[in-house]
Amino acid sequence: MHTGYFPGQQTDERVLYEVRPHTYAMYVDLAKIYVLSIVLIVVLSMLAKMSPMIAGFGWVFGLGIAVIGTWLVNAMHHKNVAYLTDRRIVRFEAATPFATNVRALTWDEVVKVKTFPRNVFWKMAMIGTVVVHAGSTYVHTHAQTRENVYTNDDLDLEHVFYYKDLGNYIDKILYMHKHSPEELKELRPFVPKPAGQRY
Repeated sequence: MHTGYFPGQQTDERVLYEVRPHTYAMYVDLAKIYVLSIVLIVVLSMLAKMSPMIAGFGWVFGLGIAVIGTWLVNAMHHKNVAYLTDRRIVRFEAATPFATNVRALTWDEVVKVKTFPRNVFWKMAMIGTVVVHAGSTYVHTHAQTRENVYTNDDLDLEHVFYYKDLGNYIDKILYMHKHSPEELKELRPFVPKPAGQRY
């Protein structure tokens, strides 16, 4: 965990936690690429009876996908990071290895937090998704019909270690921001460890 500077950080803004996708998520993405590469090599090698060049092409193409895929996954994984501060949540998400999208929500804009695992295996590993719901997500477009329009202003944090505890921590930030903002300045940073071992 790091609590240092991030691009666009405001004066006196204190970082409470740096959220990065768990390493297991990167391993899963890499495994998918390697499986695809192996399948391509095997399939094209089976077609080598038609032309010996196909087998060679299969190896080159398969290994190329593995190498380029490894670089892409590593580059983008390390660019994905979010920061919880005493004022807001800021997420940097890699669109490409060379471009990063930035989204932010102040605590005034956040209405609730939702957490869930992708599957039972991620749940056992205590890795899940934290969704920070913005008040602007649903907009009333007509008072009489009460029609809602989804604006997709929510901020998702994927593959978060101790996702449930982080969701509770964000709930605590929201409560303190609303009821005791002065105490929020003294709030300890989040530590992704079992309860009782965090401080």
